[in-house]
Amino acid sequence: METLIELYVNEPFDDLAAFAAFRPERVVFLSAGFMPDRATRDGFMGFIGALNGKEREAEVRFTDVGNRSLGSLFKKIGEVVRQYPDCVVDMTGGPTGALIAAHRYCTRNKTRAFFYDDRRRKFINIYGMAEEIAANPIPGLDVEQIIRMGGGLVTGSGHSAAPYAENEECANRVLDIYCANIANWNAFSEYLQFACRSFYDPKTGLFMAPSTLLNNSSLLYANKRLLNQLAEAGAVKELMTDGESISFRFANTFIKELLTTVGMCLELLVYVSAKGSGAYDDVRMSVVFDWDGVIHGNFNDTVNEIDAVMTKGMQSVFVSCKTARPDTRDLYEIDYLGHRFGGRFASIALVTACDLSGEAWSIYMRARDMGVIVIERSDIEKGREHIARKLAEPEWLTERPKQA
Repeated sequence: METLIELYVNEPFDDLAAFAAFRPERVVFLSAGFMPDRATRDGFMGFIGALNGKEREAEVRFTDVGNRSLGSLFKKIGEVVRQYPDCVVDMTGGPTGALIAAHRYCTRNKTRAFFYDDRRRKFINIYGMAEEIAANPIPGLDVEQIIRMGGGLVTGSGHSAAPYAENEECANRVLDIYCANIANWNAFSEYLQFACRSFYDPKTGLFMAPSTLLNNSSLLYANKRLLNQLAEAGAVKELMTDGESISFRFANTFIKELLTTVGMCLELLVYVSAKGSGAYDDVRMSVVFDWDGVIHGNFNDTVNEIDAVMTKGMQSVFVSCKTARPDTRDLYEIDYLGHRFGGRFASIALVTACDLSGEAWSIYMRARDMGVIVIERSDIEKGREHIARKLAEPEWLTERPKQA
């Protein structure tokens, strides 16, 4: 494909999906009365440039055909199409008038055209594109490319999942213990985190602390039952306990981080569940990204972190993990960020260690009304396979959950 004509609609997926699939030499964005601003144009250019790489640059043009009557739009679109006789018109999005005019023109003049059917998740031929669509399946975009499509730029990771591969067996056993003891895990993790500040020797790797500690007005205690389970799993070694103190060594620095960072087990659980399902092209945890795709420095960048992001084709799932009870602000934040950087077809999920439907009925129902996938304590207790199923194909309960 040499030239792709896009009807600009200010929706990243509609505007850029066809380019990602067909990789034309040139793309012309037709705007019917409202041109994209500089930041949007730069975002488009950034995505296209990152997708193609330096070895294959694509020509990108923006043309305003004006907000006119159907007859005028028909005429103006015809002028643009005649300028690029090799063109193909994408009718996935665009203002209603421009879509009607473009469809009328392409049908009358037998100009190649197609659109993306979001229900069937594939491109549909309108005229002359059946073979090319068959030869170009939906590409699998990774997390960086999806966020680039939304105008952002992945800059790093809060918690790297890279060490997981080297510690897979031990980490999975820890996650199984976490799922079975999720009601007690936060308090246990808070104890280890606080105790490591004063009672952990990084040179020898020895943890030796009182079994109960006072943090301001909060009493923290070592859960010896969990410690014994972790010792059996190989996550802690040389465990010794008595009535007043405990001592052990963490298996390694990754396991130490996993046990002492509140919330990391939940993030890793979602990552491992999604990764192990084989349902996604890419899975990342703790994704840090810049909003406008430009690193300004001097602390002038708008940055967010998403706990987990998964992609399949050009679809994505944005996940927020909350160890405590989430509120409406948490819901609106992940819903906005997911659709802002994943497009209107992104799925949004809230994973919480609390019994949300029992403790906060209004939040639970608000999430469901917003179309947010809810994975709560009872789901986590069922393990990784159940979590993966709910992420991929959420099943709304046929019976209303218990109300507090």
